[in-house]
Amino acid sequence: MAHSRFAARRGLGVLLACALPVGALVACGQDLAGTSSSSARDALYFNDRASGLPPVYLQEPYTTPIEVAGGAGPYTVRRIEGTLPPGLTLSGTTLSGTPTKAGTYTFTLEVTDSTLSSKQKSYTLNVQELPPLSLSLTLPGGEIRGETRVPLLITAPRSVRAARVTWTLPEKVTVTRVQPEGGALVFWRQDGTRLTVDLGFKAVPRSGSRVALISVKPAAPVTLSSPDLGYEARGGDGKALAQKLTAAEQKAADAQKAADQKKADEQKAADQKAAEQKPTDQKPAEQKPAESKPTDAPKTGTDTTPPGEVPKTDPPKTEPAPTPPPAGGTGGGK
Repeated sequence: MAHSRFAARRGLGVLLACALPVGALVACGQDLAGTSSSSARDALYFNDRASGLPPVYLQEPYTTPIEVAGGAGPYTVRRIEGTLPPGLTLSGTTLSGTPTKAGTYTFTLEVTDSTLSSKQKSYTLNVQELPPLSLSLTLPGGEIRGETRVPLLITAPRSVRAARVTWTLPEKVTVTRVQPEGGALVFWRQDGTRLTVDLGFKAVPRSGSRVALISVKPAAPVTLSSPDLGYEARGGDGKALAQKLTAAEQKAADAQKAADQKKADEQKAADQKAAEQKPTDQKPAEQKPAESKPTDAPKTGTDTTPPGEVPKTDPPKTEPAPTPPPAGGTGGGK
C-alpha cells in the first residue's frame, strides 16, 4: 500500500510539472528544440532593384513602387528626413507625381511592418531635363549566319502614341517577322533593302523599353553594324515629337535645300541687275508756277518810284459845278 501511494504521488508530481509554463518543461526531461511559439521570418528590408529608383525627368509624369520584403505585412512607408523633388509625393508604398524643378534631392524612408519592426534607407534622385526621344536597334556583336532577332528600343518616349521606323538593311538580308513588345501594335513591310515599321502605342512605353523584335535572315554571313536608321514619332494630338532621317533621306533633303538656296540667290541677282539698268536721264518733275495772290487794286503802268519814297499821285480831277440860270430871265410872257 505504501508503495502504491508513493507511485501515485510521483505520477501526480510529473503531471503537475508538465503543466507548468514552457520554460519549466525541462523538468519533464523533454527536448525543447523547435518548440518556439513564433515561426522564423526574414528580416525586414527594402527590395530595390540593383539600378535603384527609375530616373526622373522634369515635367514628366513619374510613378514607381517602393519595394519592401521580409517582416510581416502590411507595410507602412514614410519619409523621415530630407526633401522629395517638388511635385512628387509618397502615398503608401508608391512614389508618384510630376517633377517641377530640376536638381538633386536626398531623402530617407522608413518602413514599418505589422510587428512594428522598422528599417530605414536613404535615396538620391536627380531631376534633369528629358533627353530627346529616340529609337534604336540593339545589334548583335558579331557576324550572323542564320535568323537573328534584333530588339528595337525607345528612349524618353514623352507622350508618344505612334512612330514610324525606317531601316536600310544590308544587301541580301530578309526580314522574316516583326514581333510587337509591351502591347504595341505593329505593321511592317520590306521594299528591297528598306524596312518600314509602323508602331502604335495604347499606353506610353517606359523609357529604355523594348517595343519590337525584328527577325532578320541573311542569305550569307553578314555583320550588322552602324545601322542606317530613321524615325518619326508623334503624340496623341498628332504633334511631331522627334524626327531623324536616314542617310538617303538626309542626302535628298540637303540637295533640295541647296536647290532652293540657289534659286533664291539667282532671283536676288536678277532683281539687283534690273535695278542697276534703270535709265538715269529721267526728266525732272515739272514745277508748277507759284500762284500769285490777288491784290486789292491792280496796278497800271510802270512803277518808277525809287525805294524809300512815297509815290506821287495826281490830285483828283473835279468836274465844274453847273451855273444856275440868272433870275428874271427873258423867258416867254404870259
